[in-house]
Amino acid sequence: MGAVVALALLALPLAGCVDDVPDPVGARPTPPRVAPLAPTSVVPGSVIIVDGSGFLRGEAGETSLRLRGEVRGGAVDVTLAPTRVAADRVELVVGEAVAAVFGGRDGRFTGSLTVIVSPADQPWDARTEVPLTLDWSRFLEPDLALVDVGAGTLAPGALLPIAGDGFIDGAEGQTVLRLRGDFTDEAGEILSVDALLPLHDRQGRRQGRVFLDPGALGLQPGRFVGQAQLRTRSATGEGETPLLDVAFSQGPPQVGGLSPDHAARGQSITLRGTGFLPGDANARTATLVHAVGTFGPADGEGAPVDLLLLPEAWIDNGEVRLALRTVLGPEGPAGFGASPGQFVGQIWVELLAGFDRVESAPVHATFTVDPASQWVRLVYLPGFREGLARFGLAGGEARLRALILAVCERDYAGLRVFFGETPPPGQAEYMTVEIGGRDPNGLGLFGADNSPVKDDDNWRLDELLGGRNAESAAAGTLAYGGVFVESFLGLSPGQPDANLLADPRFDEVFGPFSPALSGAAVPYEAGEVLAGARAEQAERALSALANLVGSTITHEVGHALGLARVPDDVHNPQDTDGGLMDKGGDRPFAERAALDGTPPARFLEPNRSYLRALFGE
Repeated sequence: MGAVVALALLALPLAGCVDDVPDPVGARPTPPRVAPLAPTSVVPGSVIIVDGSGFLRGEAGETSLRLRGEVRGGAVDVTLAPTRVAADRVELVVGEAVAAVFGGRDGRFTGSLTVIVSPADQPWDARTEVPLTLDWSRFLEPDLALVDVGAGTLAPGALLPIAGDGFIDGAEGQTVLRLRGDFTDEAGEILSVDALLPLHDRQGRRQGRVFLDPGALGLQPGRFVGQAQLRTRSATGEGETPLLDVAFSQGPPQVGGLSPDHAARGQSITLRGTGFLPGDANARTATLVHAVGTFGPADGEGAPVDLLLLPEAWIDNGEVRLALRTVLGPEGPAGFGASPGQFVGQIWVELLAGFDRVESAPVHATFTVDPASQWVRLVYLPGFREGLARFGLAGGEARLRALILAVCERDYAGLRVFFGETPPPGQAEYMTVEIGGRDPNGLGLFGADNSPVKDDDNWRLDELLGGRNAESAAAGTLAYGGVFVESFLGLSPGQPDANLLADPRFDEVFGPFSPALSGAAVPYEAGEVLAGARAEQAERALSALANLVGSTITHEVGHALGLARVPDDVHNPQDTDGGLMDKGGDRPFAERAALDGTPPARFLEPNRSYLRALFGE
């Protein structure tokens, strides 16, 4: 992919999931929102990015870009097809079409960019125009003004800031920093250096960072004295700068500390310091984290431990990401993080680069392993919006999703089970529940946990209740999981596929809005301002649907946590009158919908006792 030229200076809030494409059916399209654009410099292979919202693609329609202005006094008016379109972003690769705007010569475009959205099934379009200045060059001559060595001592693998001009990357071409000189280690041995350091990232054309590859100087402490030179190469030319004197010392890696200083199983931890190397099998580099001390109850005596931890992600030279992941054995989760307690001891890092190794000085650390929590992410699929339209409640989507979240939090109140719509920050392992429209199993189910086995004692934190599980399909159990909104229409006695729980009150609640239930229905569409009796009807319907969907989510999450807590079953063996883990036929509509003051289902003993043992209260 080409280098990215970010035109947006601020992020715009977007409604719904960023991968959703707005549905323009039945309404004149709203002009797209486009973030302010800044003057920018592009070359062949650059990627121009326009951020905003309301862009159309695929079956929904098309998005195009129109440049109007002038280049060298000549008028320009050209419409270009973007390379890629998402609901909140448009990308345009700088190729022949953009070069033609400039007549194949270097120049500046001054004028405007118009983003045009054209719905597939409507005769009109909508557009938004913003000012734009664009500099196009066939080739950028490089310039090197500064190699910033900071205080003069760098750790292995440092990201070395450089300043100058003409920096390129990605499909634009390549920028490297050449280091040539002598490196003298602490033993007095001299290594002749002639290395090319790749550009790690850049900020515009004038600033960037290069990666101090350990293959250039090795890992041992010492001092480099020599010269630096910037080189660029692209399909349209090559360039290099005059030599610039540079000198710096290389020190050992250092450990700063862990953040946070406590975490539970499945949680991420950040280790900060200097000199960390990425785990790269091709380059044969790695950072290993050693922890030696004791582990046990915070108020008791700990047992000796000698831990070797492998970072899951290299952020940069000063930060790596660890995670408290455990190994599943016959007795359950095992390893550091499997049980609560406190580590007291020393931690240090060991760097590997080929056969070269170096360690940091140990530092004292105290780290607490907290009791486990379960995080759950709710993901709304495009089918959810389609199902909501069948209920005639499309205009209440935001309110409905807020109410669903509140139901989930209500059912697990007091427990360390947490719900949200975005990936939970700091969590490497969490459960995902997909909420869609129709049941892909073809059974009209309200919801399904498609995990292949019952997870007694919640050994796994990262289950997916959604999509297709090949292992479950092979075993002959439910292949598709999640929650299926359209199936709730089977609670209407008038539906051809009405189920045994069908209740006339379902039509009373949803009939005023749902075309699937009544020819006299008036759907609640986006943008409608509700008032009076209709507002009360809508709130009643949204509350009922939120309880139907939300309590199905909490029921299926209960399965994923290992419920019901009975031998050889996944439901309570008999109707418990209000038990959330009762069989489907034992959970009537009024209870599921918490309709008009009917108490919602809840976790009863022994299920509540089981959850308390896992997640407190």
